[in-house]
Amino acid sequence: MSFPLVPRGRCAFKAFTLIELLTVIAIIGILAAITFGVVKGVQNRAAISQCRTELGVLAQSLEAYKKQYGDYPQTGVSGGIPTAIATKTSAEGYLFNALLGKIGPKLDPIQGKQFTEASKFTLQSTVLPTAGNNTSVANAFLDPWGKLYLYYYRSNAAGASSWAQPSYILVSAGPDGSLGITVNPTTGAITDVDNTLSADNIYANR
Repeated sequence: MSFPLVPRGRCAFKAFTLIELLTVIAIIGILAAITFGVVKGVQNRAAISQCRTELGVLAQSLEAYKKQYGDYPQTGVSGGIPTAIATKTSAEGYLFNALLGKIGPKLDPIQGKQFTEASKFTLQSTVLPTAGNNTSVANAFLDPWGKLYLYYYRSNAAGASSWAQPSYILVSAGPDGSLGITVNPTTGAITDVDNTLSADNIYANR
């Protein structure tokens, strides 16, 4: 049996054309985009699940705190009477320190029971309060997207109407990090100031 001879200096295989190369590159790009989208979707679902779990833990801790002290951590205290929510940073700092047993419901310094483990959360600051710095607000719990878990305490000052919501609201701004709501410190009513921003908010005890 004889085989055809390949002339010297010539390739036995036909080279890819430019169109074929571009087609292969396009297919690889499409597959990479699909893979990235799938991975991103899985990561988002995992972060949302983590957020709901952490909000549940914080809510349980708040209930244990109320059972121990008779009330949730108050924010915006004036003369021992809660009159309005404090600034966002302060409110979230008070929540953190309360659940670590550093402050009582009226923000008075205490050395009490710890209601949650800070090590299980991502924190705004890695330096925990010391015994001599009970009311520090440098620390706060962060959601999986690096934003503060926001905490709103009910107002029960003289003449204030009852909250339309339970006695506190704990919320994450969700994957987009945009809250898109306002909370009335007297009634507790939530107003969506931007439905597109508030659509992915995640609540506890709303």
